[in-house]
Amino acid sequence: MEAVAKAFEVLESFNGSEELTLNEISQRVGLNKSRTFRLLYTMAERGYVERNQDGSRYRLGMKLFERASNVRRDVKEIARNSMLELNQKFNETINLGVLENGHVVYMDIVESSRPFHTSATVGCHMPTHVTSLGKAILAFIPAEEKNSTLDKILAGLSSQESQELQRELDQVRRRGYAVDDEENEAGVGCIGAPIFDASGIPVGAMSVSGSAHRILTHRKMIAEAVLSACDTVSKGLGFRGSPWQSNAPQVLRSAIGK
Repeated sequence: MEAVAKAFEVLESFNGSEELTLNEISQRVGLNKSRTFRLLYTMAERGYVERNQDGSRYRLGMKLFERASNVRRDVKEIARNSMLELNQKFNETINLGVLENGHVVYMDIVESSRPFHTSATVGCHMPTHVTSLGKAILAFIPAEEKNSTLDKILAGLSSQESQELQRELDQVRRRGYAVDDEENEAGVGCIGAPIFDASGIPVGAMSVSGSAHRILTHRKMIAEAVLSACDTVSKGLGFRGSPWQSNAPQVLRSAIGK
């Protein structure tokens, strides 16, 4: 199990770096160069890392991107019907996003027929800490990943902003959904919830966005619908639980409508 953990640490050592030397990877992972090289050799044999032409540096391999693309394609395909249903129910813009290098990447969008539109487009990157999509994912990522991802995000915030974000993530964990009250874009409100894979890891999030006044006025109804839609998508990916299931009804009754 330790070897598997170290292999993941090798992959994670590339965060923020396209290519690294053996010595840089060894230092980031905390292993001697001999053991690091053996891990890299095995991973290169399977296509998860690659060496550059002169063999002096390593980068993530195409096999890893193929696996990620398959997961994301599955999420997008399975989520599409739920997105269309939410769009039909509220006639608001529905977003599907994933977390990538500390930012939210919009994978799919179903536009509202209303004249009011948000600035988000498919493929665009948005800051994690000011979007309902990002906060919904960030609140539920595993502790070992959170230490890396959250610390990076907090490092770019002031002390007050950092404390506010951590308090908000606690709220998201309790109630299951996140809110963006004009934080990312003036006049725009969003309510989002996470999507989990079979192992219980959040692989994305879905949100309803539109006029802040309209979204927040109907917060209770939208939150319930988004939670239900994300639960449907998560089940489609093999997930069989709900982290917020035990206390969501109480929160929905007492807090959402405030």
